[in-house]
Amino acid sequence: MHAMKFYINTVSTYGAACIAAALAFAACKKEERSSLYNGAGAPQPLKTAAVTNLPGSAKISYSLPGDNNVLYVKAEYEIRPGVKREVKASYYDNSLLADGFGDTLEHKVALTVVNQGDEPSAPLIVTVKPLTPPVIATFRTLKVLNDFGGVSVSFANAAKADLAIISLRDSAGVYRIENSHYSQLAAETYSLRGFDSMVYKMGFYVRDRFGNVSDTLKGDFKPLYEKFLDKSLFRQVDLPGDVKDDWGLPMRNLWDGIVKGGVIGGFFHTQSKPFPMWFTFDLGVKVQLSRMTAWHRQDPPQDWAYAQNNPKKFEVWGCADNPAADGSFTNWVLLATHEVVKPSGLPLGQVSQDDIAAAARGEEISIPLDKPAVKYIRFKILETYTNAACNIAEVSFWGQP
Repeated sequence: MHAMKFYINTVSTYGAACIAAALAFAACKKEERSSLYNGAGAPQPLKTAAVTNLPGSAKISYSLPGDNNVLYVKAEYEIRPGVKREVKASYYDNSLLADGFGDTLEHKVALTVVNQGDEPSAPLIVTVKPLTPPVIATFRTLKVLNDFGGVSVSFANAAKADLAIISLRDSAGVYRIENSHYSQLAAETYSLRGFDSMVYKMGFYVRDRFGNVSDTLKGDFKPLYEKFLDKSLFRQVDLPGDVKDDWGLPMRNLWDGIVKGGVIGGFFHTQSKPFPMWFTFDLGVKVQLSRMTAWHRQDPPQDWAYAQNNPKKFEVWGCADNPAADGSFTNWVLLATHEVVKPSGLPLGQVSQDDIAAAARGEEISIPLDKPAVKYIRFKILETYTNAACNIAEVSFWGQP
C-alpha cells in the first residue's frame, strides 16, 4: 500500500512540474511575442501592387513587407462619390478584393499595412477600373412583358450577384415602389399579379447590396385579362393508365374548396403504385391558362405539409380536345414542370412557421404565354415525400376563356 501511494505521489509531482514548466514557457513566449509589437513603430508600406479588374470589383495582389508585426492590409476607397468602403485582408493573404463598384470608371484605392498596435503605414495608391458590374449587366437583360393579371419580368444575372429588381408604379405623377424582388439566380422570370386590365405607367431598375442602382426602364403596360375558373365545371376523366383514388378520398376533393380539412377529408388520395403516376380531369371550358395553385394536404392535428404523400416534383400537361382513348400522351402539351421547395430547409418531419405559411398559400405555378388553350388537365407525379402514393388538397386555375 505504501509503495503504491509513493508511486502515485511521484507521478502527481512530476505532472505538476510539467504543467508549471509549460506555463512558464508560455509566459516567456507571450512576453517575447508582445515585445515584438509594443512600440515597434509604423510598419513599412507596400512597395508595389498588381491590379486585376473584375466585374464591379478589382483583385489587388501585393507582397507584404518584411516586418514581423504586420496584422492586416487595409484598402480604403469610394464606391461612388461620398460613399466610402473599407476592405481588410489578413497577413496570411497576399491579395484582397476591392468590391462594391457600380460603374466602370477609374477609382483610387489607398492600401495601408497595419500592425498589432493598430499603427498604419504610409499608403500606397493604386488605380482600379472595374469591368461592367452585375447591377448594370443585369439591367441590360431586363425584359418586362404584359402578362395575365400583371406583368412578367425576366433577367439574366451571370455573376449570380445578390440583386434586387425594384418595380415602380406611377401614382399621380410620382413613381412609388410597387415590389422588390430579390435574387441570386443566374436567370429568372417572375410575375407581378393583382392588376386590372388597364394601362399602368411602370418603371423597373436593379439595385445591388452596396446600394448601387441602374438606370430605370419605364413604359406603359396593360395586363391581360384573366379569370378565376369556375370549379363547379371540373369533372374527373378516367383513362387507361390513370391512377385510381384510395381510402375513399376521390379526385373531386381537388375542387371542393377545402384547402385544410379534417383527418379524412378535403383532399385527393391516390392508390400506391410505381412512379411516375398520373390522373386526368376536365376543366369544363377551353381556356388559355395563366397560372394555377396546388395545395399540400395539411390536416390537423399533425400538419402534413412537406411530408407524407404530398408531391415534391410533378408536371402539368394540357390537352385542347378529347384526350387519346388509349390513355397515352398523344396530343398532350407540357404546360409546366414544378419542384416544391421547403422554405426552411428543415429535415423531413420538421416544419417552421414559414413552412406552414407557405403551405397555406399553396404552390403557385405560372403557365408560359406561348402555351395553347386547353380543356383537359393531367397531373404527372414524378416524386412524393414517401414515393408511395400522392395527396393533393386543392387546385385552382386562372386564365382567359
